[in-house]
Amino acid sequence: MRDARWQLAQRIASSDIFAKSELLPRFLLHICDLHLQGRSDEIREHLIGVQVFARPQGYNPGDDNIVRNYAVQLRKRLGLYFEREGWREPYWIEIPRGGYVPVFHPRKTANDSPGLKSIALGRAEVEPNAEAIPPSSTVVQISWRKLDWRMFVLGLTTGLLLLAGTLARHSMSGVPPVVHPTPHPLWSVLFAKDRDTFIVPADSGLGILQNLTEEPATLADYVSGKYFSEVKSKDVDTKNLDDLRTQRYTSMVDLNITSRLSQLPDVVPDHLIVRYARDLRMDDLRNGNAILLGAVHTDPWVSLLQEGLNFKFSCGRRVDDCFILNTHPAAGEQPAYRTSSNDPSRETYAIVALLPNLDQTGRILLIEGLNMAGTEAAANLVLDDATMRSVLEPAKSRQGVLRPFELLIETRSLEAQALPAQIVCRRFQE
Repeated sequence: MRDARWQLAQRIASSDIFAKSELLPRFLLHICDLHLQGRSDEIREHLIGVQVFARPQGYNPGDDNIVRNYAVQLRKRLGLYFEREGWREPYWIEIPRGGYVPVFHPRKTANDSPGLKSIALGRAEVEPNAEAIPPSSTVVQISWRKLDWRMFVLGLTTGLLLLAGTLARHSMSGVPPVVHPTPHPLWSVLFAKDRDTFIVPADSGLGILQNLTEEPATLADYVSGKYFSEVKSKDVDTKNLDDLRTQRYTSMVDLNITSRLSQLPDVVPDHLIVRYARDLRMDDLRNGNAILLGAVHTDPWVSLLQEGLNFKFSCGRRVDDCFILNTHPAAGEQPAYRTSSNDPSRETYAIVALLPNLDQTGRILLIEGLNMAGTEAAANLVLDDATMRSVLEPAKSRQGVLRPFELLIETRSLEAQALPAQIVCRRFQE
């Protein structure tokens, strides 16, 4: 295909902005190929899910929103491409919201690009077709060439004098200048302006299924959907079993943690994505930062990250059989930590660990408990600003860079509610 539009799509797919992603280039080339062949009627969410994201033929896009999630990223990356390395391209590509059919706009001038057709207003963005100014408003255009340079100098001088006067008054009145807080050592590396950060609540339905069937789920079977299509249980009727297979369940604890994380001052709203564990993909853990909630039995993605950890989750055929293995116990430490089943205020444990992402270009934070109370206690500790700043001080390198670390946390639960926690073991990367 020699069409200039197809060649453009190929350049975009192989560009630096798309190079580290496996699925976004495939998504872009798939919809462009169909459109340029006159098969735009085949560009539908269900078919994209099957043909690009390897979803089974019978999957329901209403329950599985992976195509919509990736479409958001695709639109962002296209905008970045045309603002940066593709600013001289003869066309620019738009994927209008509400659908997935690409539109190729011929660019008449260098300034005719999507990056210059939207206006950023704080955290909100006015889309190119949005009515940014009410019809009754009057737009005043200022031509700098027509302004008298003397008026400009006078205005600049007046502004400097006012600024000097304000600073002098603050100095004389003894009012201290505004001091901006130092960046948080943990959140400032997890929420970055140059990459997406995924918050991933646990898949509680998966945990229930494994308990009922006593059939553990491997990551490969979980990602492919094979586990959900083949798992069976004699003790559960088909309707309820299908409900657990297809619906997305998570805990109120994880939803609360997700809400608190999303409100941190370090969050970059344009790069924050909440993604259910079943919708996560390898690309997300390669290219982005991530915060994974829950342990390996409710999020099999954790199994990818356990190899280099000292504190690892180990589970039997039932979720209730899980414990934390201390691979190399130090003096005074136990080789394993389990939830106490006899004590009324059940002693339980959790792990907080900061690791490199799969491509070593970003960070992944694990907040995982043996039960919901453990996860909640770990999150409470991590979100305690004063506590974490002191805890993380030893994890900094001489250059001030936060190194990978692991914290083993002990807490007690009363009626599934987490009580105050304490750190019982620590590991910091040398």
